[in-house]
Amino acid sequence: MQIVYDRHSAGGSNYHLQFTPKYRKSVFRMRPVRKLIEALMRRKAHQLGVRIEAIEFAPDHVHLFVTNCRRYSVSGLANHFKGYSSWYVRRALPEDVSLYLWGDSFWSDGYFYESIGRVTSDTVKFYIERQQGKHWMHIEPDALVKSPNQVSLHAFGI
Repeated sequence: MQIVYDRHSAGGSNYHLQFTPKYRKSVFRMRPVRKLIEALMRRKAHQLGVRIEAIEFAPDHVHLFVTNCRRYSVSGLANHFKGYSSWYVRRALPEDVSLYLWGDSFWSDGYFYESIGRVTSDTVKFYIERQQGKHWMHIEPDALVKSPNQVSLHAFGI
């Protein structure tokens, strides 16, 4: 993952998304449905200006790792991906889809998401605490927070 630079900002906005077909049916057992959904997800990502780093299917759900999402909320991304693919797959493969699903929905209402960063939450917490301590060091020398695992130069005889 890389930092994305814009005119007035820099950062990363990356998500792990998981979508499940209606009634958790195993519709992805069918290769044509898997292939079409993957192509549709990639096409929609291109249209949105986001990038799919990874996409994997289980019989009853799909996982996506989406990066460069700075212009979209998680719910916005889910709506774009699910709405576009549901509409298209039902028209392109009606016989295959109707073996598992009925009605006008392809996806279940919900979804799973998780924000993905380049560092762990513990690292971010430590960085923030340490940086704030540096700002106060000239006023309160003991304010600099040290990690319990941090080794000082004295340990090396320096």
